[in-house]
Amino acid sequence: MAVIGDALRERRMALKIDVHEVEEKTKIRAKYLRALENEEYNLLPGPAYVKSFIRTYADYLGIDSRELVDIYKHDHERADDDAAVFGARADRGIGETGRRRRWVAVAVAIIAIVVLLFVVGAIGGGGGSS
Repeated sequence: MAVIGDALRERRMALKIDVHEVEEKTKIRAKYLRALENEEYNLLPGPAYVKSFIRTYADYLGIDSRELVDIYKHDHERADDDAAVFGARADRGIGETGRRRRWVAVAVAIIAIVVLLFVVGAIGGGGGSS
């Protein structure tokens, strides 16, 4: 059931607009416009582009772009995609910045205390036996 593609194609044809005119006005390549109309999303660069192209194309045609993007999200995006992306980032150490900063702060504090004790010991120990 090609809801999005049919809506875009039917509106474009009702307005008697050629794909090349849409390409010129929206700056979306004609092959991508055809892919949208045929709902061949695998021919597009990625999900972010698909949503952006749907939004731009629908707005140009005077269709409610939010509704079409919502349909795309519902039909083609899974709720666990965000969790998978977060998990991949965590595996690379992204998101652990706060923990690393705390360890650096603790290490700096320990070094500062050791240096301070050394300085105090050197000053205190140097003037006692003359």
